[in-house]
Amino acid sequence: MNKIIRTTLIILLLGAATTMHAQQGLQIASVFQKYSKHKGVTMVELSNEMLETYEMTLYKSISFKDATEAMPLILHCLEIDKKKAKKVKEVISGGEIQSGYYQLPQVKEDINRFILFKSGKNEAATLIYIEGELDADDLVTILFMKKN
Repeated sequence: MNKIIRTTLIILLLGAATTMHAQQGLQIASVFQKYSKHKGVTMVELSNEMLETYEMTLYKSISFKDATEAMPLILHCLEIDKKKAKKVKEVISGGEIQSGYYQLPQVKEDINRFILFKSGKNEAATLIYIEGELDADDLVTILFMKKN
């Protein structure tokens, strides 16, 4: 029994280390870390099967029903991370970012990295981190493809 618990712990720690390494050097990692278990927050990580379908190596999103508490941290992290971005597209209203697309420099060859952000009605917000072989055009296609 003790061996099973120890093995499970090692697997969980290795999985956490891999996820943490993927966002290493990015401020948005602190948003995922701090708010992932809060009430009214949904965090999604895609399985390997889904990732392969879209040529991704990592997909993480965190959605807030009410991001009032988290918004200052989110916006602060985006400001820092976008300084590293090689492409930035934002919609700003009332001096605040309503939505943002940030393509970051590659850390590994052929692995592109993206941060997506959108705030919505009633203080809702979503922050997404994606990395993989997909390029910006692939990402746009995925985001805007029609759902049946």
